[in-house]
Amino acid sequence: MRIHRLFAFVCCCSFGVVRGAVAQGPYPTRFSPALPLQPAVSDALAHIDRHFDAQVAEWIRITEIAAPSRDESRRAAYVRNQLEAMGLTVTVDSIGNVSARLPGTGGGPTVVFAAHLDTVHPIEADVTVSRRADGTLHAPGVFDNSSSVANLLAAARAMRAARLRTRGDVVLLFTTQEELGLKGMAYWLDRNPRGADLLVALDGGLGPVNYGALGIYWSRMIFSGEGAHTLSSRGKPHPARAAARCITDLYTVPLPAPDAPVGAVYNVGMLRGGHIVNAIPEEVSFTVDLRTVDPVLLERLDTALVAKCAAAAQVESVGFRREWIQRSAAGGTPEQLAPRRAHAIVQTAIDALKHLGWDFGRGPEAVASGSTDANVGVVRGLPSISVGRSRGGDQHTLREWAHVESARIGTKQIVLLTAALAEISQSVGP
Repeated sequence: MRIHRLFAFVCCCSFGVVRGAVAQGPYPTRFSPALPLQPAVSDALAHIDRHFDAQVAEWIRITEIAAPSRDESRRAAYVRNQLEAMGLTVTVDSIGNVSARLPGTGGGPTVVFAAHLDTVHPIEADVTVSRRADGTLHAPGVFDNSSSVANLLAAARAMRAARLRTRGDVVLLFTTQEELGLKGMAYWLDRNPRGADLLVALDGGLGPVNYGALGIYWSRMIFSGEGAHTLSSRGKPHPARAAARCITDLYTVPLPAPDAPVGAVYNVGMLRGGHIVNAIPEEVSFTVDLRTVDPVLLERLDTALVAKCAAAAQVESVGFRREWIQRSAAGGTPEQLAPRRAHAIVQTAIDALKHLGWDFGRGPEAVASGSTDANVGVVRGLPSISVGRSRGGDQHTLREWAHVESARIGTKQIVLLTAALAEISQSVGP
């Protein structure tokens, strides 16, 4: 999903509600400098380098297969064909998730790598990719999340070609409806409750490793009344007045101070109502987007916002109801997630990126937030992280772009994480 910043360092898909990160410490890791020197790992990394031009060409091809949420079937079919061409057995479930398993030799954890297939762009959007001299690709969806789909396919080919085997199984999962509230990932975990020991979502820009879950509540606040012609409207209950009053009142609900360790944000977005000019509308609505990583704060703010709407409706003598659009639970504050930060999955990802030359600079190496498929695992207690795919920006706009060369790092990290987390076994036939 997306790169945002609000008063602090935050990570892709984690809109500004964690200021900085938990202090760095001597965290456990499953990465070692010797790991990339293992013959199968070294061969897989070299395979990525040799075939990187073909990977970029496939990245462009994937981007140009339109895949709006709920309409990912064309892109899913392409991914299925590519996985089958690798000799893998492919499963497509009833929501459209595509998955394939790289079986392990036994005794290791099952690691799921998830890349979402869908984009926010409508089917009629022009998704033709423009490649520019500055080393970037430009098209709607080229960064979020076509890059991750191409990276995961390329990493799988490299590991198959290098005969890289692990003790644990590795699941390649391409999810649907991520942009509608992580629905594909939730569906898969619901039906495979023991299907993963570790979850790695491939989403966002390279940088801090996300190990938390940003709580996101999307609501539609609806005000209703009998309506009336303008000529007879004077003094009548008016849903539009109630909505206007409520919107004004919502912004009096206090938020944590800008410098608070854990913050929150809410926003009124889409407004709808009425069908003609000369009448009181029978129904008026607006949407509210509420976000924080703190589950207690999330519930408290949600209750306060709904109460403001109910009060406005009462004053204006109209009906009120709230409809849920999306309800993604919050994973917890950095302090609450301290044990998650101490899990080896987080530091392993950091160390893999450092080995590949990624410079975290002055920013945090890990952030206790996130808004990717990994959230579903976080709130269920499954060790989960999200890692970036490349550099890029302007997600969810027609100006979206991605940096080509950085996708090489995004792809190689998948190989290193596979070998480290699923525990490399030996170089044997596929």
